[in-house]
Amino acid sequence: MPNVVLLIPIADILDVTVTELLSGEKIDTQKNIDKKEIEELEVGSLDMAVRDSIHQHRKNWILAYLLCFFISITEIIMLVVSGSSLAEMKGDILLVTGGMLLFGAWFCFFAKDILPTYYDANKINYVSQGIFRIHLVGLSFNNGNWICICTTLKIWTLATVVLYPLAGIIIINCFNIALWDILNKIFLIMILGGMVVSIYTIGKKYE
Repeated sequence: MPNVVLLIPIADILDVTVTELLSGEKIDTQKNIDKKEIEELEVGSLDMAVRDSIHQHRKNWILAYLLCFFISITEIIMLVVSGSSLAEMKGDILLVTGGMLLFGAWFCFFAKDILPTYYDANKINYVSQGIFRIHLVGLSFNNGNWICICTTLKIWTLATVVLYPLAGIIIINCFNIALWDILNKIFLIMILGGMVVSIYTIGKKYE
């Protein structure tokens, strides 16, 4: 969603309201109505629409997280039932799945979708929110790319939570655990590498 509030300076230069700018025509308003008052009402309405959109967006991701959480728990139970012990899984499946669940939980439940305005005015390559800190050399964070980066990380973490244990189920049951001990490291490198490449690609595109 484009930030319509950014149109306000353009509207001021042209001496029109945002509504007039978007509609492409001059609106005949009563002379006793101040254009600034109209502008404030428009901005308030736009801000409310943006807040509602962000709230719905977060709600959808929370539901997606809970679904992936229960799927991953089910997959781990299936592995235990099929003969794998928790001790055997703690170094790979439990570690990776647990880590991604924690990381994904932070982004789905707690991460702020909008950065402070000074991120848009300066080149800052880190974001710190509470106990979380992300630092990427060569990539500047701003409100143009932050929400896209957050979405990318949510997709990668939740996909890993579901697909990594699923790969373990298939390989261990259809082949053997020795093959899984080899392939799980390759899968992990591919996951982490793909995640970093995706973040830089999306971040640079909207930087």
